[in-house]
Amino acid sequence: MSENELIEGLKGAIHQARARVYQVGEPTPLQRLPLEGLPEQVWVKREDLGPVKAYKWRGAFNAMASLSEAERAAGIVAASAGNHAQGIAIGARLLGCQARIFMPEPTPLVKRKAVEKHGGSAVTIKLVGDSFSEAQAAALAWATEQKATFIPPYDSLAVMGGQGTLADEVVMASKEPFDRVYVAIGGGGLASAVATWLKSYWPSVRVIGVEGVDQASMLAAFNAERPVKLDYVDLFCDGTAVTEVGALTYQICRDQLDEIITVTNQEVAGAIRAHWEGLRVIPEPSGAMSLAGYLQDQAAGKIRADERVLTILCGANMDFAKVAEISRQAGVGPRQDRSWRFAIPEERGSLVKLLKDLPAGVSIMDLQYGRTKCEPQRPVLTLEIPQEEEAAFSDWLEEWQSEAVDVTDHPEASFRVIPFAPALFRAPLFVEVEFPERAGALLGFMQEVSPWASLCYFNYSYSGERVGRALLGLDFPNEEALAQGGQNVLSLGGSLVRAVHEVSMPFS
Repeated sequence: MSENELIEGLKGAIHQARARVYQVGEPTPLQRLPLEGLPEQVWVKREDLGPVKAYKWRGAFNAMASLSEAERAAGIVAASAGNHAQGIAIGARLLGCQARIFMPEPTPLVKRKAVEKHGGSAVTIKLVGDSFSEAQAAALAWATEQKATFIPPYDSLAVMGGQGTLADEVVMASKEPFDRVYVAIGGGGLASAVATWLKSYWPSVRVIGVEGVDQASMLAAFNAERPVKLDYVDLFCDGTAVTEVGALTYQICRDQLDEIITVTNQEVAGAIRAHWEGLRVIPEPSGAMSLAGYLQDQAAGKIRADERVLTILCGANMDFAKVAEISRQAGVGPRQDRSWRFAIPEERGSLVKLLKDLPAGVSIMDLQYGRTKCEPQRPVLTLEIPQEEEAAFSDWLEEWQSEAVDVTDHPEASFRVIPFAPALFRAPLFVEVEFPERAGALLGFMQEVSPWASLCYFNYSYSGERVGRALLGLDFPNEEALAQGGQNVLSLGGSLVRAVHEVSMPFS
């Protein structure tokens, strides 16, 4: 099939899908994204408000509804990391057929439970392998063996036709064309349909595909001039973790996309935070990839202030446990949170001196320190540097140039590694300190106790609460000093800080 025939075939599939998909759900809204410092003409297509909290219901149901009764009666087989499976589940229940869905074993529990909820007794889930590719291979083998009907997650005109109804709704809801559209790419089905449909109405629109840096299977296909299989894909954005794009989606994206850009996990986490700050919604990582691409181009000065921009929040199915990891990564950026390892002498008050010396306006987001045999000592600080403080911080960092190393992307920062050597402690007291989350509160406590003891351990991470909590190790010169000074430290709760509680450590 020529590229022109393929494009026309996709347009026809989108037309036909209009008559089917709204048996399942209503059109999803377009919302303006109000973010401080960004142009007002940025919009979000809210696919998280659809029946499965993601766009995949459109293509899955359209493909199933377009089958003959005999094809559905033979049984439906699919492979999915989660969202496509939910669309298949809804289709099986509404169309009265049975579906077997193969999912990778690490598929988030929230997605597996959603499939069971939508499909009920019409669906059987089979967990196979560690990746989507392994699950798909098992699904194809089962479909061949059982002579069942396989519904691809993206490489099918019927599936892409259903996804294209998303773009059709954008056209119908827009009073004027968009200048730029950012769309996430996994297998390429959504990008193919969105680009094809929008360009048929707005020929001058620029459609940019967005992939994860370690998931860029479409970019790899562009470079190789054919779909190729990646040896490794990162799973932070699990909904777009595809090792090889489809043959059809590659042909269409190559013809219709204006550009492909890649974003880091940190940029995606930052985009999730932007969704929260602007709309009070938390997408799954793949669902925020579109906005991450826009924010990257905006920061690089590639977008005019008068351009109308569309981003697509394509999914919000995520285990709640992942929120903590997203929160940790969300601030990392060239002008936001970064981590440094400092070198300070092993002497009383040296860490307090470092913290007091930080420029005003710079906030400590994380502090990791444990006394070791190394000299000098090496605490790790993660700092939030407001844009207006960048110059002052850069000047201050110059003074520490020989003693400061940027470890933002190092495991010791990302995994919060805090080495310490209890054998070096003389008479330690470990305390949990609860303090008002404001500048100077914890530092005042540390200054108060510094005449009695030195810090041998410090574990603090900003949680976003009004109250902060830190685990501190205070090392006294001897047991007698501990007996007296320890009581003084514990009595400080309610004066300098909200509370101080002694903590029993296993080595003491």
